[in-house]
This record gives sequence, structure tokens and C-alpha cells, in this order.
Amino acid sequence: MTAYDRENHGWRSYPRGLIVLALATFVLFLARGMVLPFLMIYFAQIVGLGESLAGAGIALSSVVGVVATLALARTIDRSGARRILLLALLAMAAVHATLWLGRSPGLFLCLMSLFGIAINVYWPASDTLATAFLPPERAGEVFGLQRVANALGLGLGGLIGGWLVTGGDLAAYRTSFLVSSAGILCAALLIWWSVPAVHRRSALDRTALRGDWRGLLADRRFLASQLLLLLGVTGFTQFQVSVPPFLREEAGFRERTIGALFAVNTLVVVLAQVPVARWTTGRPFGHLFAATGIGWAIAYASFALAPQTAAAASVGVLVYSLAELLFMPVSGAVVVALSSPYQRARALAFASVVWAIGWGGAAWIAGVLLERQLAHVLWSGTVAVMLGLAVLAARLTAFLGGQPSTEPPVSVGPERES
Repeated sequence: MTAYDRENHGWRSYPRGLIVLALATFVLFLARGMVLPFLMIYFAQIVGLGESLAGAGIALSSVVGVVATLALARTIDRSGARRILLLALLAMAAVHATLWLGRSPGLFLCLMSLFGIAINVYWPASDTLATAFLPPERAGEVFGLQRVANALGLGLGGLIGGWLVTGGDLAAYRTSFLVSSAGILCAALLIWWSVPAVHRRSALDRTALRGDWRGLLADRRFLASQLLLLLGVTGFTQFQVSVPPFLREEAGFRERTIGALFAVNTLVVVLAQVPVARWTTGRPFGHLFAATGIGWAIAYASFALAPQTAAAASVGVLVYSLAELLFMPVSGAVVVALSSPYQRARALAFASVVWAIGWGGAAWIAGVLLERQLAHVLWSGTVAVMLGLAVLAARLTAFLGGQPSTEPPVSVGPERES
């Protein structure tokens, strides 16, 4: 590596604001990780609402979140990503503090709707703020850094949450939700104190605010990339949503063991995500999506064998994690590369919508299949979708390319009022 490469790709090349934002992301996902791996278990098996209704609640949260994201995308341009991010975190903390109360179908669905609004507004605001710190050609590094932070948080949070709720009583789960809420507030305070807002040039603001969704949705390359993202999100979702209840119910794993498996995923991501993200810079997006599909197909075929041999779950986690190292940076970098600076916030908001649709739809289908004891259909279908992602991505490689758009650097400092 040359001196130039070390200067521009070492840890010291990351602005302080981006590092502090990553630290806040770690705190946030440490808090969220205490409950996310056990969300389906709590509502479906502990409260007794059933996998079908629990999956429908997650799907509803995504639908409501999609509407909120589309409605508020311009607000990120008008009010600034940092301000919207802080409001989303406050809303998220309030929801986590009350989510354990959703023991009746109506209240559960209401709380999950609020949950969906908060998290789906958080993502485009967070991504818009994070990508402002580095030029577009390094967007993969930004998303890789953010992924290390949230993976480390999710992994440690999963271990803490698994320890808190082992035994499966309502009081333990209530404590986990309340501690999670307090942690989210800590993340919000860290951003408020130490992460600067982006200076928004008036000419850029006027162009962005006059624009609409038509220019973005007329871009066939961007839409093709979002189709690949949608297929990839369905694979990502199953590890987060379906694997924990499947391993607990079908393979007899305890919550503590499930938390440990998530910690393995965390270890792989923390050790390798940023170097892999740097390696992916400039490489064809199609190849990266295709490799993800192949890896996740192998992983979910392994998870399906866990009731017969527990070692298959470990193989599944390892292979899943290696493919995730490719998916997370490319899923964000492709959005930055295929959108102009004037459409960046909307493009990231659209990608957030794709994530919400993929997450919600996959969670609902998985819930129905698991409740009907059709896990074999779930895993065989997931493997087929992942292989479909690999084939489609390979065919679209030349069409998508792999080079980002360019734009002038953006400075940071106190945010101007609109």
C-alpha cells in the first residue's frame, strides 16, 4: 500500500464527526440488540400472540414505515439529516420503553406501527448524515464503518439480552425493553453533543427542494439496483427474524445459545467489514450481489439442517456472515453511486423503503410458515430466492457498472436554518 493509500484509507482519514456517529450507532444497536433477536420469540411464544400475528405486526411496521419515509423524505432536505435523526431516536426510545406492553393484538399492532415509523425514518436520516462526511467513491467505507458499529452493538446486545431473558418470564423481557430504551436515549445524547451537522449550500437546497421523485424513478439502473437490494433484504431478514425462533422451537436452542451465535456474526463483521468494504470499492456491483446470493443460499440450506445436527447452525452463521461482508457495503454504495447529489436524500429514502418492504414482507411470510410448521418451505424458498438474486445480479453486472458519481466535498459545522 502506498503512502497515499494509507493517508486516504486509514482510520485517521475518517473525520471526527463520522467516528463519533459510528460510536453513537454502536450504542444505539447495543440497546436495540437486547430486544431485536428476541422480538418474534417474545410476541409469538412468550406473550402467545402466535408467529402469524407477530409476523404480521412486523410487516405492518414496515408498511407504515414506508408511508412515513415517503412523506418525510423532503423533510430531511428541508430540516437537515441531523435534526430528523435526533427526532427519530427520541421516538424510537419511547416505542422501546412501551413495546413490552403489546400483549393484546390491537395494542401490539399499534405499537409496531409506531416502531416502524421511528426506524424507517431513522435510516435515511442516518445514511444521509453519514455519507456527507466522505466523497461518494468512499461510500462503501462509510456503510462498512456503520455496519461494524451496528453489528458490534447487535452482537453484544444480543448476548446481554439473551442473558436477561433466559428463562422466558415477562418481567425479564420488560426489563430488557426498558434498558434498551435508556440506551437509545444515550445514543441520541451522544449525537446531539458531538456530531456536527452538514453545511448545506443554498443552491443545492433550492435544486433539491424543487425536485421530485420522477427523475429518480425514471432511472432504470437505479431501479434495477433496488430490485437486487429487495431480494438481498429478504435474505438478510431471515437471519434476524426467522432463525432465532426456528432454532429455539425446532432445534431446541436456548436464548443464550442464540445470542452466542449472533455474537459469532458480530465477531466476523467487526474484524473484517471495513477491510472488505475498502476491497469492494470500484468493483462491479453485480458481482458483489451475486456472491452474496450464493453465500446466503448455502447458509440457509445449513440452517435448515440444524434440527438434525447442531453444528449446521454454526456453519450457517459463518457462511452467512462472510456473505454479509459483501452485501452491507454494496447495498449502500450502489445507492450513492447511481444518484446525483441533488437526489441523494431521496435515493437513500427510497432504499429505506425497499428495506422496509423486504423486511416486512419476508417477516410476515416467515411468521405464517413457521406457525404452520412449514419451516422446510421457508428455507427452501429462501434458498431459491437467494439463487435467483445471484443469477439476476450476474446478468445485470455490465448494466449496473461499479463507479460512483462525483461531487464536490461537503464541509461540516453548525446547521443552517431553512
